Amino acid sequence: MANETLQGITVKENIDYKQVVRKLVNTVTFANATCDFDPTSTVTLTERILTLEKFQIARQLCKKDFLADWEAKSEQNGELHQSLVDALIGNILAGAAANNETLIWTGVNANAGEYDGFGTLFAADATVINVSSPSPIDATNVDDEINRLILAAPYAVKSAVEKPTIYIAQNVWEALMMNQAAAGNGWYAYAGPEVPKLFLGYKIHVCPGMPSSHMVMAQASNLWFGTNTLSQWNEVKVLDMADLDASDNVRFKASFFAGVQYGFGNEITTYGASF
Repeated sequence: MANETLQGITVKENIDYKQVVRKLVNTVTFANATCDFDPTSTVTLTERILTLEKFQIARQLCKKDFLADWEAKSEQNGELHQSLVDALIGNILAGAAANNETLIWTGVNANAGEYDGFGTLFAADATVINVSSPSPIDATNVDDEINRLILAAPYAVKSAVEKPTIYIAQNVWEALMMNQAAAGNGWYAYAGPEVPKLFLGYKIHVCPGMPSSHMVMAQASNLWFGTNTLSQWNEVKVLDMADLDASDNVRFKASFFAGVQYGFGNEITTYGASF
């Protein structure tokens, strides 16, 4: 499954329906040596429930609708041309990935065909840190607004071994590139995907499904996407109905599980009206 956000967060597989997800924080301190065992550090274990929703995509085509196309010989023989089957399968899989990219950030479980995305979960959690008075982001203010996000993030998160990532909407990335080009850093703006995306040393991850002018700063290990098996996102079942009901219909169906969750709300910093 080609899904931009999933490349930058933690993916958890093999979940049947619900899973208790734990994040471990071990505060390590030194103490003077003694002959006795005296615990000097604390281990914090947080639990959150990652609940999956089951979804499906179902399509039906009638073979006679393609008799006028160049695949007519196949349709006259009672078949759909393989190139058409492959194209439709590819279209379904690409659409599933694109829709999931959006649901990861903006999904609302109360809506049919959706699960609660990060934005919905963040908005319901008072421990998540929100940058006050967010503004529409463009090339003139993008540097200042990203700086506000970084300054609002907890020092402990920024100084941790696992450095946090700045997740940004597509328009924020475009504004940043325009800003860089205007500043004379055209080589950076136009060099392409091989150039690491960084801001003040923090990795930037562009998330097309995130609402416009929104950003999140968090560790990748603190943002989770759950599913049953990733292979389900790459499978489409094809069923020719001719031998079942004597019709000229061909059915396509894909089914999969999805859900998101996070560990520590107080280690996540958000920017944007929806978060």
